[in-house]
Amino acid sequence: MGSIMPWALVALCFALGIASRSISDTFVVFVPALQQAFDAHRGSVTLIYSFALLVGGIAAPIAGWIVDRFGLRALTVIGVTAATLATASASQATELWHLYLGLGIVMGFGAAALSGVLSASLLGRWFPSRRLGVALAVAWSASGVGAMATFPLAQHLIATEGWRTAYMVFAAVSAVFVPVLLFLPWGRIERGAPGLARARAAADRGPTVGEAVRDWPFWALFSSFVLTSIGIFSLVPQAMVYLLEHGVEGSYAARALAVAGLLTPLGMVGFSWLADRGGRRLAALLAYACSIAGVGALAMVRGPGDDLWLWLYVLLFGGSMGSRGPMISTLATLRYRGAHFGRIYGLITIGSGVGGFLGAWIGGVLHDLTGNYTAVLVLSVTALVVAAASLGSEAGARERLGR
Repeated sequence: MGSIMPWALVALCFALGIASRSISDTFVVFVPALQQAFDAHRGSVTLIYSFALLVGGIAAPIAGWIVDRFGLRALTVIGVTAATLATASASQATELWHLYLGLGIVMGFGAAALSGVLSASLLGRWFPSRRLGVALAVAWSASGVGAMATFPLAQHLIATEGWRTAYMVFAAVSAVFVPVLLFLPWGRIERGAPGLARARAAADRGPTVGEAVRDWPFWALFSSFVLTSIGIFSLVPQAMVYLLEHGVEGSYAARALAVAGLLTPLGMVGFSWLADRGGRRLAALLAYACSIAGVGALAMVRGPGDDLWLWLYVLLFGGSMGSRGPMISTLATLRYRGAHFGRIYGLITIGSGVGGFLGAWIGGVLHDLTGNYTAVLVLSVTALVVAAASLGSEAGARERLGR
């Protein structure tokens, strides 16, 4: 484990996350331009992002099948190719349904191929359990760190060159990875660290899929993904427009959201570190408390002079926004590791896609129906409160088992 290989692979997962999920997440910056270009309602536009989140969840078992059947090279090349085609096709869209297909379905699949399934399948071969949580958190943090560059870049390109050019630039960024991935030494990478390879070979079979779905812990983790995603994504796709409609200048709002993106990976690693040190329930509840307080701070942004509330939202919501993903993944690994873990984890991950889809869609519809954001904020807080109870129960169970 003294080799630089393990952390080089973390860097690879991180870079691929930027080329897929981080670029996908810039959709929130494109919403006003797309709404104007296609003369569409807000709910119709944010539904595109909902599809990306939904496909990103339900395609996880397919991504798992690809890596089991064809290997990591195939999974990464297919994922990056999908991300490239998604943004390239978006730049040529003439009807709204073209964006549903490209940015919703194709990009959603690309994100599924290059996120949780990839990092768990790859890094699990190189990191022992006591270090795997932090490694996964770093890989998961790509979308947040990448937002520091992709959000302002998207805003600049849209303002100066138009949204079509912006999507062509992002397509070129993703395409750069294809030749690199084709020629990496995947045989050596897939063998993993020698000591861990022997340990995996000796591991017991673990619970089956049927055994897992008949027990409450599976549904606690699944519902935590669903409800957390509803709480986050009912709000995130509309955050930029919310700030613009409340008088915040566009480039300033984009920078604020980019800082939130920077804080997201710090929160991922920080909360995962706290959880690994024996405070799994405390870390989960603290993360949810920060997110809920952040929603309250955003509700207090009423005009361009409310900088304090804006930056409290950035700090609290941005710092905790992505922290539950690594927590749920770690808890799932502790409970279900064994021969059937991939399929079980893929099913749990569907909850993230379903919740993201419902959150982004319902959030947009609520705004269209009410003409304001009150119902959206209430939905976000309610979902986060229930999710905290669900994840807190499983985290507490882990602590009582002493693992």
